[in-house]
Amino acid sequence: MICDIENIRNTDLLNSLSGIRNVLDAICSANTFSVLGKLEHQFEPQGCSLVYLLSESHISIHTFPEKQYIAMDIYTCRDYPDNSMYQQIYNYLIELFQADKNEPFIVDRGSRR
Repeated sequence: MICDIENIRNTDLLNSLSGIRNVLDAICSANTFSVLGKLEHQFEPQGCSLVYLLSESHISIHTFPEKQYIAMDIYTCRDYPDNSMYQQIYNYLIELFQADKNEPFIVDRGSRR
């Protein structure tokens, strides 16, 4: 899932490294993703980037408080029957960040032979 979350009204969370970490931890816990490692950086004067290496692949998030915007990717090698899991994560993010709802871009990757 590739998503751009725009017009974020919860700007306190948007610029909180620990808050974003808690969001990613909650997503990983709820979806039983196995976190192998975390890399994070708080930018000055604002914004943060976090990348989680998962045994299933990765999650990355980059926040832009000055634009009230987040760019986020979740890639997993799990085979899901449909995209409802990604839609649930997206809806959780929209509610949490109090943002405008668009549609996430869900890419069907991998070999389908």
